[in-house]
Amino acid sequence: MKRAGQKSKPVPPAAREYWDAVAEEWTANQRFALWRRHSDAINSALLRRWLPAQRAARLLKTDLFDEAVTQGLYPLLAEYADELVGVDVSPGIVEVVKVRFPALNSRAADVRELPFADASFDVIVSLSTLDHFDSKQDIEMALNELARVLQPGGHLLLTLDNLSHPAVWLRSILPQRLLLGLGLVPYRVGTTCSPRQLELYCRHSGLELECTTAVLHCPRALAVASARLLEHASVRTQQHYLKFLTLFERLEDCPTRFLTGHFTAIHARKPGKGRIPETSAETSARE
Repeated sequence: MKRAGQKSKPVPPAAREYWDAVAEEWTANQRFALWRRHSDAINSALLRRWLPAQRAARLLKTDLFDEAVTQGLYPLLAEYADELVGVDVSPGIVEVVKVRFPALNSRAADVRELPFADASFDVIVSLSTLDHFDSKQDIEMALNELARVLQPGGHLLLTLDNLSHPAVWLRSILPQRLLLGLGLVPYRVGTTCSPRQLELYCRHSGLELECTTAVLHCPRALAVASARLLEHASVRTQQHYLKFLTLFERLEDCPTRFLTGHFTAIHARKPGKGRIPETSAETSARE
């Protein structure tokens, strides 16, 4: 097992350079700013339901792209942890985040081989990180690493592109060059899996499942396109638009949630007694 002081496996230069370039373009041009606000709001609502009621000593966030181009989830996560650590494959993104959020301990690292000792974190938040790899084996490797650095009793809050969603399934069988050329995706996307497969991978990594659901239920392609048209609309118009998009999240309560939700969301825990016994939702239910 990895111990403190070990270095992570070097990330391929091509991957670093690609994500450096994407982050630079998005930061400079404020691309998809309105859509990102909606995405951040949906993720924040999910995390407020699942984050522990007790403040974590250390929380790890994988992927710092959101924090590089928007406020991201940093303001929310900072409320829940004494120390917030973030990792990203792109050194460029890490440098931007270090300037924007000096209190966030940001490091360039590959989530498949993390530079942390076993049981280093009480909580891990990994939102749409593991769906940028080339194979499902990479997803399994990353989950094994996340489980390794999670302390017994700790929480993993994870989202991944939902292969049961028709649009995600169609995207998965089309050539990447075609998707980018037609503007159907804003950057390179990787492989992903169905909700059932993801649950299986989590169990194989030694994690126990607390909850599996689906989030982001609005028609994404249409929502992104309309959000771009409203980038320069009035604040009031944008607020009404974001409120309208949020109404689609009611579909999470329907039996068809995995056909409408773009992301599979999983709350898992590592077996054993830890410092953080319950989530906010669990505490409310008990009371």
